[in-house]
Amino acid sequence: MITLPEHLEKPFLHIAELEHKPVNTLIEQALTEFLEDYYDVQLAEAAIKRLQRGESELISLEDAERMLHEMECEN
Repeated sequence: MITLPEHLEKPFLHIAELEHKPVNTLIEQALTEFLEDYYDVQLAEAAIKRLQRGESELISLEDAERMLHEMECEN
């Protein structure tokens, strides 16, 4: 069990009451979202570095949609 400082515990208790969920569930959801966001940022930063090094290139949405459509037609 995680012990939260009072300035964090009070809002979690309030939200738990409003949402009719246990505090532990809310904390688990918050940590899960934080980790997902963290890894998304890591992936985005890595993609930006590949672009800056010239290892990748951007394509337009229209080109991406066309390519996906072509792939679907091949199957």
